[in-house]
Amino acid sequence: MILKSYMWTAPSWFTLDEVAQINEHAQTVPLDQGRTGNAFEDPDGDNTNEGMNSEIRQSKVKWFTPEYRMPQNIVDRINEACTQGMQECGWNFNLGFIENFQYTIYDFDENKPTGDFYTWHTDHGGEVRHEDNGIPLQEPNHRKISMTIQLSDPNDYEGGKFQWLEPNQQFDRIKFGDKKIDIDKAVRTLPFSAQQKGSICLFPSFLYHQVTPVTRGTRISIVGWYNGPQWT
Repeated sequence: MILKSYMWTAPSWFTLDEVAQINEHAQTVPLDQGRTGNAFEDPDGDNTNEGMNSEIRQSKVKWFTPEYRMPQNIVDRINEACTQGMQECGWNFNLGFIENFQYTIYDFDENKPTGDFYTWHTDHGGEVRHEDNGIPLQEPNHRKISMTIQLSDPNDYEGGKFQWLEPNQQFDRIKFGDKKIDIDKAVRTLPFSAQQKGSICLFPSFLYHQVTPVTRGTRISIVGWYNGPQWT
C-alpha cells in the first residue's frame, strides 16, 4: 500500500506531569522480558521463555493489562492524537479497540554484547485477533495503527533510535536488470524534535521499523496498537 505519509509525530504531546504520571503508574506493574510476536496466544500473560530471541529483540517490558489499566486521562490524550494523526495523514482506517499498552525499557548493559534493541519488524504480520482481553469480537480484527510515546529525555541515552523503511521511491525507479537495493536510502529516522520527552508518533502497523541498540543510558517508551476490522 502506497501512502502519502507513513509517520505522524507530535512533539511534546504530553506534559511533563503526564509523563511523570505514566512512569509512576508503571512502578506498580510487574517487569517481564521483551518478546517477539506470534509466539503464543496470550503474549501479555505468559512468563515462559517462549517468544524470546536475543538476536531479534533485547529489552524489558511491563504490560498495562486490565489489572494495571492506563489512567483514563492518558488514554484520552492518546485517542486525541490518533484522531488528529489519521486526519492529517489521510489514512482513514476503520479502527475499533486499542490493545493493552506496553511500557518498554531499552537499557545499555556493559555485560552484554550490545545494548537493548529490536531489529526490523512489523507489528502486523497477518495475525487475526478474535477477542479483546478475553471478550470475543463480533468480527476478526487486524492491527492497523501503532503508536509510541517517548518517556525518556533524549539526553539521558545514546543510540536507541526509532527508524522505519520507505523503499517505495527506490522500487518506483528500478530499471530492468537492476539487482541491488540500497537499504540505507530507504531508512528514515525519527527527528530529534519527535524524540523529546512526551512526544508521540503514529504509523501504520504494517510498516517495517526498528529500535537501534542503546549505547548509553536508558530509553523508555509506551507502545500500543489500534485494531480494526480485518483487511479485505
